[in-house]
Amino acid sequence: MNYKHIYHAGNFADIAKHSALVYCLDALKRKEAGFFALDTHAGRGSYDLHSPEAKKSMEAEQGIQRLLEALPEEKLLAPYFAAIRARKGRPLARYHGSPAQIAGALRGQDRAVFVELMPAEARAGERHLKSAGRIRVEVGDGYAALRSFLPPPERRGVVLIDPPYESAEELKTLLAAFDDAYRRWSTGIFLIWYPILSAAQRSSVHARFASLRIPKILFADLAIRPDDGVGLAGSGLMIVNPPFGADEFLAAAYSAIHRALAASGSGYVEVARLTPERMAQ
Repeated sequence: MNYKHIYHAGNFADIAKHSALVYCLDALKRKEAGFFALDTHAGRGSYDLHSPEAKKSMEAEQGIQRLLEALPEEKLLAPYFAAIRARKGRPLARYHGSPAQIAGALRGQDRAVFVELMPAEARAGERHLKSAGRIRVEVGDGYAALRSFLPPPERRGVVLIDPPYESAEELKTLLAAFDDAYRRWSTGIFLIWYPILSAAQRSSVHARFASLRIPKILFADLAIRPDDGVGLAGSGLMIVNPPFGADEFLAAAYSAIHRALAASGSGYVEVARLTPERMAQ
């Protein structure tokens, strides 16, 4: 695998997926009972935005740095800004990814497992993670982890599936692993990220998720460029068993992000239910 997230850390896709993740974590914390979090493609958790790789891509400059400059007072995104340790009026030196955000959200009664295929990335993540809860870093296949760790004894929690999509078969593999995981733990919150490259590809992704006939799936799509098949146009997210209020929150938050980051007259925000509360027999 050649994928290195340092080139993409803090880009608009990170903003989209992580603002939703923080919302779900906060929703779980509304109850005192402990919860479990699983991050299947965790990465290293913290990325130096002054590194040569980040400076080469400039994705953070066009993403989180621009957003912080444009929307420092945005109340909807305040929990996300806090999770990545952003401060008003100051550019970020490091981007704290999903493992750091999850670890920072855990209470003493909560726990999390972070799975990363690349040993060096996993070891780096282990060094940087701090939490009030119990955390464990595993080197391995994130899809296999779905079978190993689900269902959790806590019976409540969240799973983030955020693969790099380097393989042409990635979506097929993901759908099979997710379908199996859901059948074993149908009450968990699942967040599944996918890239938006073209209108046709986006429609195909939606159709393939809908074909699983799993109820309570919300999709949240944010495009900042034309979805004409030239490069990454947008960020898509499937949320299974979304917490109360997620529809309204994501529609408003993504609209604010779109206004700040999208090219003039380009892109869109669409947040809607892919499948109903109950599936017809």
